[in-house]
Amino acid sequence: MGTTEKIAQFVVETDYASIPPEAVRGAKDAIMDGLGVMLAGSEEPAGRIVAQYVREAGGTPQAGVIGSGFKSSAPQAALANGTMAHALDYDDVLVLMSGHATVPILPVVLALGEMYHRSGKDVLEAFIVGVEVEGRIGSGIGRHHYAVGWHSTATLGTLGAAAAAAKILGLGVTETRIALGISASEASGLRQNFGTMTKPFHAGNAAKNGIVAAMLAQKGFTASQTIMEDPFGFCSVLAGEGEYDLELMTKSLGDPFAIVDPGLDMKPYPCCRVTHRCIDAMLHIVEEYHPRAEDVTEVTCQTGPASPQVLIHHRPKTPLEGKFSMEYCMARALLDRDIRMVQFSEEKLLDSKAQELLQRVRYVHPEGLEGERLPSEVVTVIQRDGRQHSNEVFIPRGAPENPLTEEELIAKYKDCASLVLPPEVIERSLELVSHLEEIKDISALVDLVTSKGSPPSAH
Repeated sequence: MGTTEKIAQFVVETDYASIPPEAVRGAKDAIMDGLGVMLAGSEEPAGRIVAQYVREAGGTPQAGVIGSGFKSSAPQAALANGTMAHALDYDDVLVLMSGHATVPILPVVLALGEMYHRSGKDVLEAFIVGVEVEGRIGSGIGRHHYAVGWHSTATLGTLGAAAAAAKILGLGVTETRIALGISASEASGLRQNFGTMTKPFHAGNAAKNGIVAAMLAQKGFTASQTIMEDPFGFCSVLAGEGEYDLELMTKSLGDPFAIVDPGLDMKPYPCCRVTHRCIDAMLHIVEEYHPRAEDVTEVTCQTGPASPQVLIHHRPKTPLEGKFSMEYCMARALLDRDIRMVQFSEEKLLDSKAQELLQRVRYVHPEGLEGERLPSEVVTVIQRDGRQHSNEVFIPRGAPENPLTEEELIAKYKDCASLVLPPEVIERSLELVSHLEEIKDISALVDLVTSKGSPPSAH
């Protein structure tokens, strides 16, 4: 049996009863977190623009555009919701795929779940399957895929989205193989667009394309049924010969589920995950030693060489660029003693103190370094009087080995949702997510967060 068929068979045969409780708990946390950042993202410029586009494009009102008060076709709603969910870069990360796990998948299961009146169990099942597929493909695709410039949230996320859509639609093995074949031709996203609105668009486009692929396959559309292993297929073209391992993609499918092991990194800060260890270190320094920005002559960040390859904006000029700038994140953390959504406003980004201070931040890479990632990262703050304050971080906050508490996750959700929803609706939405497996029709949740607490208008 080939790789594509094994993946398709896993998608078809996995059911809720076979999913362990810890995977369900992880999925519910991811869905809560994903909904929160989706709601907050609906207020971001990228979220507003894509919602306006979807509204003007029209379409059968099948699924809600979260936080926006209207419905559109399922693919278009997924496009908007996925873009919103990634607009703040505040969403979770799965190391297996070197990308963001929830944002390509959650919009799919919400849109199709609402369209077909699926239960909470159906949504959880499809969500876990989608994350598993993108994650396990990621484990075998190899470093070269990301290193040459592909954004894996977009590429691998499209395949995961197709798998999740196939699960919701109840496709068979052959149809699911075809859906994967279609989605592989749709998969794209370039890292050069990091720090622009197109990066979050990658997530929305992956979700939309996954739905389109599964819907076309359901109607009899054709595509390669062996797209993962084909000589001109997904892996050989997007990773390169000799760079990927097909066996790794299937040998651990669902055993264990990736959402449990290695688990998801839940972000405490709304910026690129690659900045987070250094942010943790800087926040420790400012809390412990209280250095004043005007007394600081230099800040060094000892990282692996991969960090500046991802954090490509060294002199950011926009808030989105600031999310991919170690220099800005260090300056802002030193100035404000905090990193939250407000730290990435245009006013904060263009603040002259931050723009001047970030020029004193530089990278340091240890000599003889092997590999792209260090086991720890060290931030050192050097003051005019010669004093130096350093902090070393091995595991960032929010990692599976250093997780955010349930209280912290709920607080993050409330903080994000409060930009759109009134308190009573926030509490009701939390209650529904916490009992998601008991919901008979996912529309109860989607309608609530689409309409800001009142019945949504059709469009």
